[in-house]
Amino acid sequence: MELLFGVSNFGKIRNAQIVMGGLTLFVGDNNSGKTFLMQLLYGLVRDLGKLKVTSEGVRELTEDGLEYGSEWSARLEGQINQYLAKNKKRIVRSVFHREIPIERIYFRFVDLGETYLCRFKDYEYEKTDGKESGVVERARGRRVTVSVTDGADGREKRLFVSRFGYYPNMYELKTSMAQRVWKKILWGSVVNDDALFLPASRTGLQLLGKYFFAERDRLLFENDILDFGDEDAGGKDIEDGVEENELGLTSPVYDFLQFLLRYNPRSEYLPGDRGLIRFMEENLIDGKLKQMGEETFYRPSHSRREVPLYLASSLVNELAPMIKVLTGRREYKYIFYDEIETCLHPLKQGEMARLIIRLANSGRHMVVSTHSDTMASKLNNLLLLSFSEDSKENRESKLGRLWLDEEDLLTDEKVHVYQFVNHSDGSSEVQELEFQKAPYVGYDFKLFMKNLDELYEETDIILE
Repeated sequence: MELLFGVSNFGKIRNAQIVMGGLTLFVGDNNSGKTFLMQLLYGLVRDLGKLKVTSEGVRELTEDGLEYGSEWSARLEGQINQYLAKNKKRIVRSVFHREIPIERIYFRFVDLGETYLCRFKDYEYEKTDGKESGVVERARGRRVTVSVTDGADGREKRLFVSRFGYYPNMYELKTSMAQRVWKKILWGSVVNDDALFLPASRTGLQLLGKYFFAERDRLLFENDILDFGDEDAGGKDIEDGVEENELGLTSPVYDFLQFLLRYNPRSEYLPGDRGLIRFMEENLIDGKLKQMGEETFYRPSHSRREVPLYLASSLVNELAPMIKVLTGRREYKYIFYDEIETCLHPLKQGEMARLIIRLANSGRHMVVSTHSDTMASKLNNLLLLSFSEDSKENRESKLGRLWLDEEDLLTDEKVHVYQFVNHSDGSSEVQELEFQKAPYVGYDFKLFMKNLDELYEETDIILE
C-alpha cells in the first residue's frame, strides 16, 4: 500500500499528485516548486504521524481476531481528508511560518488490496505489586500477532507482535491496534520513527549552525519571547514568536539544524546500515568521519591525520549529514533529500545514484530532487537494469561489465518520477512520468534532453 498526497493551487503549483513509496524522484527547472512541495510533504507526514485514527470499519472475525480491511481503510481515508480540509492552513503555516495560499490538500491510499489481520492470544506473566514487599503475582495479558494479506495473491505475511501488560477489552484492542496498523502503513514500523529533510544548502548550514542557535537565543531574550506573554511588560508568547518566524527558516530546515546539534553516534551500527556506511566511505567520501565531542573530524583514506570537517572538501561536507543519519541513534524512515547532486563530480553522481537505490532497498522512503541530467540518467539506467527481463546470467554479465552489484538494483517496483514544469504565467505543474517499456527507454526526461539538444546546436553553429 502506498500513500498519495494531492494539492491544488498551492502557491505557484497548480496541481500535484505525489505517491510516496520506496523511491520518489523530483526533476525540473529552478523555481518550479520542487523544494516547496517537498517541505510540505515533510510536514504532512510528520503531522499525520500524530493523528489519532478511527477504529470504525474494523471487522470482528471471532473473539480472538480483528480485520483492518477495505472498509476500515475507506473510513480512515475519509477521516484524514476531513482532518486535512480543516487543518490545511495550520499545517502550511507550521511548515513555512507564513500564510501561503492553498485551495486543497487531499489524501488517498493506493492499491487498497491489503488487509491487516490481528489475532489475539492470552498469556500470563509475573508482576510485582510495586511496593517494598515486592510480592510477585501471576497476571494475564494479551499478545497480538499482526499479519498482512495481499488481495492479488492471498499470501499472508507476518509483520509484528504487540503485547499488552493487562487484559484489554475489544474496544481497547480495536483502537490501540488501529493506531499501530496506521503507524506501520505510514512509517513501515510501529516504533517511533521520524522524517528528516536534508536541504540543498547543507554545507553552509553545518558551518553556521552553532552560530544560528547562539543568535536565536540572543533574539529570544532581546524580544522577551521567553517572558511567557506578559503583556504589561511588552512580552510575547513563545508560540507567537515561532509563528512570526523571526529567524527566517522553514520548519524542515530548522529541524535539520536541530538534527545536527543533537547528533549522537550509535555504539553499534544497525546490521543493514553497516554496508551503506562502508559504501559511502569507500565510494563517495574516500575516508571516514569521527565525532569527538561536539566536533566532527574527517580522516582521508591512506592517512592517519584527522582534520575538522570545516576544513574538508565541499563533497565531504555535503555528504556528512547522510553519514550522520546512518550512524546516529535516531532512525528516520522518511528522508527528503533536496538536490542530491550538489558538489558532486559527474563520476561521483553515479555513485550517489547507487546510494539512493541502496537506501530505498533498506526500507527507507526516499523523496529526492535533482537538477542534474547526469544524475537523472544514472538513476534511469539503474532502474532500467532493475526492471529488465534479462536472464539471471545476462544480468550478472551486465553488472560485471558495468562494475555494479546486485545491491544497486531496486528490489521493489514502488518508484515514482515527477517532472515540474514552469508556465509562462508564473505557475507550475507537476506531471508524473511513466516508465516506458516500448520502446524500452525508462523515464523520458524531456526537459533535460531539450537542454542537451540546444547545447549540440550551439556547438554546430560555433564550428561552422
